[in-house]
Amino acid sequence: MIDRANVTNMLSQLVEKRLTSQQMYWSPEVDFDWGTDHNRRIDYVGFKPYTPDYVTTPVSVEKGTFICYEVKSCWEDFKSGHGLSFFGDENYLVCPKELAEEIIARQVLERKNLNGILVPNKSGTALYAKYELTDVHMTARTRIASEMLWAIVQAHERPRRTEES
Repeated sequence: MIDRANVTNMLSQLVEKRLTSQQMYWSPEVDFDWGTDHNRRIDYVGFKPYTPDYVTTPVSVEKGTFICYEVKSCWEDFKSGHGLSFFGDENYLVCPKELAEEIIARQVLERKNLNGILVPNKSGTALYAKYELTDVHMTARTRIASEMLWAIVQAHERPRRTEES
């Protein structure tokens, strides 16, 4: 029996490490369509402005890249019906290697808007792409950059869930 909270925490720390090392603006638990019947919360949303030659221009925001990560600790978590909201230019499922293999073997993953499945490396220090889903278009994003950025900002203002809550 796995400890879902510990697995989720470990995977979340690896996502945060990845976002930070890629010098992204990011936030956990980002809500979209808040206050509607279509409310969706994405575990992590990162943003990297478009800066050719490391120069920021007026179009750096609109041409920037939004990357969404959904963390799933086990089969029950994956099938819970929560999450798997992918609104970014790039979208990844993050889970243990065994779960990734089970998802692929059962062929239950809808590949729409999903770029790949990331799993921890053997030492548990970083994420790598266990499965790249190459039949996905470059971007699945249908929301404008200002909406995505505003959602990231609002997520920073909310208190975080703790393991006790």
